[in-house]
Amino acid sequence: MNPQYTQEYLDKFYSHYIKDEPRWDEPYYYCHTFYLSLIEKYALNRGRLLDIGCGNGHLLLVARARGWSPVGYDVDCASTQRVSKKIGVEILNGDLAKQDWPPQPFEVVTMHHVIEHLKSPMPYLRIIHSILRAKGIFFLVLPNIHSRSAIFKFRLEKLGIKRKNVGAYYDTSHHLWYYTPHTLKNLLPRFGFKILYMRSGHHVRPNQSRLKRFLMRHLTERIPWKSTFLVIAQKV
Repeated sequence: MNPQYTQEYLDKFYSHYIKDEPRWDEPYYYCHTFYLSLIEKYALNRGRLLDIGCGNGHLLLVARARGWSPVGYDVDCASTQRVSKKIGVEILNGDLAKQDWPPQPFEVVTMHHVIEHLKSPMPYLRIIHSILRAKGIFFLVLPNIHSRSAIFKFRLEKLGIKRKNVGAYYDTSHHLWYYTPHTLKNLLPRFGFKILYMRSGHHVRPNQSRLKRFLMRHLTERIPWKSTFLVIAQKV
């Protein structure tokens, strides 16, 4: 995004970003259960897990239920204190670079739709590398700006066929960087990570049938037209 938003704008935006939406609880729990099942195929053991941009704490709760020792991080102090008290999991806040990280390294660091929001992604990647144990896992989910769906919508807009919500898939109110799978293949090795696995993200919604979710996981999300993708990388 150029020009980028001021820090004042972003602080105000994220102070209202985390909302209680009970109808989304079940889809998020389902989604993060699936994501953790993927992570557990590559993690050395179910140890300490840090979820950066933890929001309402859905991934933290699922991780704890599956035997992990989770810690959260998010930017807004008031929101994170409220969520931490509600779910009973430690959540850090403030400047990530100024955190007093404990001496025990993390087995896994997750960023679920976070990296596209950061004004300066590179310091985050350096910190994540430093707080992961040897061969620790870095898990990301993020939008794919070159997905087949994004390209198709863009072309429909250029032809004047699509006239509603033009450019909505860019999320220009708060997304500051735009990525593709190729971007991550170039970016992560520069910061000491080896990509182990990549696929489309899991698009869950309230009231979806089991059949639809099964078909999404095993069929449609294996095709690169989806608007998000996930990456499992290992510290090297």
